[in-house]
Amino acid sequence: MTAAFATWNGRIAPVFDVTRHLHLVEREGTEIIRQNQVALRDETPAQLALALLGWKVQVLICGAISNPLRAMLEAYGIEVIPFVAGELGEVIEAWRQGSLLRQNRFAMPGCCRGIGRHGQGRYPQSKEATMFGFGRGGNRGAGGGQGAGGGRGAGGGGRMGGKKAAGPAGECLCPACGHR
Repeated sequence: MTAAFATWNGRIAPVFDVTRHLHLVEREGTEIIRQNQVALRDETPAQLALALLGWKVQVLICGAISNPLRAMLEAYGIEVIPFVAGELGEVIEAWRQGSLLRQNRFAMPGCCRGIGRHGQGRYPQSKEATMFGFGRGGNRGAGGGQGAGGGRGAGGGGRMGGKKAAGPAGECLCPACGHR
């Protein structure tokens, strides 16, 4: 599995949309087998999404991220774990051990205070991947509480059902009139 960590000065970058550095980490099980620093330029969101796909990134761990960019990355099948803060080495180690999402100390200050408690708090989560984000699927979290997600649902892998539908290289099909 390959994860990209948005970085700034040895820490997780506070805002992914404007970050200029990524730290790529590949692991097998809990063993880290490869790490690499990547400098970004002025990529458009679409170029950034395609670059992450080219590096075979499956998980993006970052601070804040805009909803449109997050939706684009998720449409391409990249799991986004936002609102993470902390020293890069500590965050990587917690991710390696599988404990990142269970530790409140990695939550950005003021964000999602219910981290680590499935189905509780203001933003109940339907799966660990969205613990730092919002409830998914019809604006309902797994605990039955109201989430803040856009009701995107957890299954389809893209809008209108396609794996990359309506992504940077895809088209959107209106279900009412058939317009592309």
